[in-house]
Amino acid sequence: MNYQDLATRLTQLSDRLSKHSEKIEGDAVARAAAKLLAQLNSFEEHLDSFLASRKSGELMLETFLRSPAAKKHLSVEILKKGLREILGKRLKSEDLSAAKKEFVELVHAKEKAAQAAKFLKETFAAAAHVEPGGKDKASLQKEFARLGTLADDEYLNEIGERTFGELRRLAAASGIKFTDKTTKERLAVLVRRYSRRAAVNIATAA
Repeated sequence: MNYQDLATRLTQLSDRLSKHSEKIEGDAVARAAAKLLAQLNSFEEHLDSFLASRKSGELMLETFLRSPAAKKHLSVEILKKGLREILGKRLKSEDLSAAKKEFVELVHAKEKAAQAAKFLKETFAAAAHVEPGGKDKASLQKEFARLGTLADDEYLNEIGERTFGELRRLAAASGIKFTDKTTKERLAVLVRRYSRRAAVNIATAA
């Protein structure tokens, strides 16, 4: 359906009806007009519902992007992943501020704000989730040292099951430096390198 063509047609019809309204007579025209009015009422209800839903989705997206969770967890990598999942497109920006602007413009253009808000909600919830045994810095550091004792294949399997947020918390608790541009793959390499050192130091000290 081309809604622009429909809008043009309705405008033209409105102009003709307004011009000849006082001259129109007959039951056939009246019945057709009554039927058209009922259809217009139904269409207007559907249109209002759609526009309200779209506005709601845009508001939710804006809310999530400005939330404390976004300040803590949002990264360029997350926005890239979201755009791939929602639109199948590649995010070009590498700076977080520019990436947010590009992300919002693209999802709004395709009327996918509600889906984008849902993606961010689920992503932030996963990032904030703390597994048992990882509730404080000491336990995270203990877990970090344990990872250093694993064989390469065991490490890759375990890291593959962890979310990006979990890996970031583990790295932060162990003093590993990273930025919003650090990918999960790069962070996994850093955790592997420094967790092995930690494991060796603990073994030597013992």
